[in-house]
Amino acid sequence: MTPISEREIGVIEQKLFNLEHRVRNDKTILNGLLDEIDSVRLELNQFKHRVYGAGSAFVFIAGMLAWIFDYIKQ
Repeated sequence: MTPISEREIGVIEQKLFNLEHRVRNDKTILNGLLDEIDSVRLELNQFKHRVYGAGSAFVFIAGMLAWIFDYIKQ
């Protein structure tokens, strides 16, 4: 087995540095994507609440109109 030269150690250290840099970049990208997913999830929940609110307002108004028409009809 031949001993490892300084050049080979330098190449290995550079590859290790590149891998560490790539891992940091990947973590940054992943955190950004997770933040974006949370933002989209929040917007979806807000939209669902608006739809439910509008639906319940529509049902309430339709019920009131039906009650008024029934009252007028008598």
